[in-house]
Amino acid sequence: MDGSGCMKENSKMQKREFLKGSLAALGVFGCGAAAARSEFPEARDIKWDETFDVVVVGSGIAATCAANESIDLGAKRVIMVDKMPVFGGNSAITGFWINVPRTPEQLAHGVKDDSPELFLKDTLKAGEYFNDPKLAHALCFKALESFEYIRKLGCEFAPTPFIQGGHSKIRSLAPKVSAGISVMLPLHRHFLKRGGIMRKNTIVDEIIKDETGRCVGVAVRENYVFDINSRDNDLTNKTGVRKYYRAEKGIVFGAGGFVNDWRMCSLIDPKITKETEGTNHPGATGDGLVLAEKAGAQLIDMTEIQTHPTVVPKVGEMITEAVRGNGAILINKDGKRFFNELNTRDAVSAAILKQKDGVAYLFFDSDMQKSLKATNNYIKQSYCVSGATIEEVAGKMGVPAAELQASIDAWKKGKAAGKDAFGRADMPRNLDQAPFYAIMVTPAVHHTMGGIKIDSKTQVYNTKGQIIPGYFAAGEITGGVHG
Repeated sequence: MDGSGCMKENSKMQKREFLKGSLAALGVFGCGAAAARSEFPEARDIKWDETFDVVVVGSGIAATCAANESIDLGAKRVIMVDKMPVFGGNSAITGFWINVPRTPEQLAHGVKDDSPELFLKDTLKAGEYFNDPKLAHALCFKALESFEYIRKLGCEFAPTPFIQGGHSKIRSLAPKVSAGISVMLPLHRHFLKRGGIMRKNTIVDEIIKDETGRCVGVAVRENYVFDINSRDNDLTNKTGVRKYYRAEKGIVFGAGGFVNDWRMCSLIDPKITKETEGTNHPGATGDGLVLAEKAGAQLIDMTEIQTHPTVVPKVGEMITEAVRGNGAILINKDGKRFFNELNTRDAVSAAILKQKDGVAYLFFDSDMQKSLKATNNYIKQSYCVSGATIEEVAGKMGVPAAELQASIDAWKKGKAAGKDAFGRADMPRNLDQAPFYAIMVTPAVHHTMGGIKIDSKTQVYNTKGQIIPGYFAAGEITGGVHG
């Protein structure tokens, strides 16, 4: 093993030591309102209120695809439960930009040299090789199959692909209507059409195991009322009516991450406080992870939290990466460009935080704006400034016009050369078509990389490295995929 490999292994060992101490506190910080294990009867003593083949916890993309595929595989009675008053989780509010090699859209765009192998190479590099190789392989080599699956169920995507940070090829696609809800609605409708059951305002408090250790059901509270104004729901919210759901074939957790559990995040990074902004929906509080740990699941990579580099300060709106992918550049308060906008999220975030006041401006022109529907909303907001000339927009940004013009000139020179001084090769437009726009951005907590240990069949593993029968997990609640 070379020196780099030794450093990675030592870093992993340090992370494991951290977990032994800090993550033991998860039971204190999560699910405080849920009953302790002793309150719940043994499986053999429970009078089940309802019986299903499969119980799916969550209603975002991972949970919904799991629910639909359960029916594909022969399950007759499948239920999705969500503690929130609306369905979809983060998937509904995200821009839902996905990365898939070898799509018809990519090929039509002239990108003929992409492959799952190259996608895997990019994924492992972005994850600094902390990824579980088998999970990363499944992600990349099944990406096209997964894309075709959701499109077959009615999800529509725009025809023009683009490039996102950390990728070496143009392979990203956005929904035809630029919002995740446009993807989730067809998937939910398909599930309901096939006899699936969706139940909101239903929080899971416990995973019930039988005497053999198999997961056979869940204890829930129906009519749960999530308090959107509280950051302490899992500690204080006791609303709802106790029910027991039996799961005869399996339980699937697709309940998302813990960006909005500031206590859990602060264990990992003390700079994260109750006031720290995040990009996730309010219900991303990690209660599913606490339940998983109580059920004996192994949690991995819990020290890894990802920021999104372009979030509007004090507003919390995330500006999609497609803005940078389609040609926008980052400008600091001195009017200077300072980094490759298409680097990985953590690298771009770190570069922005090094600038004056820890902020930057996303700068783009009308040519770029017309290329991306998502910007139609951005340019209407008060946080977006515009100008008919470089001098006018620079004045509204509060940056020197001469420096801003020099940055644009340098960009155009790099574009003509095929690569600029910051190493950016994909430079799709000149950024010289008025009017011009700028949005102040800063990094915010965006994605929790760690979670439940699974294999490529989504089976959950316990702390002894054994499969927990009847228990599966998918999506952000899992760890290992992204490193």
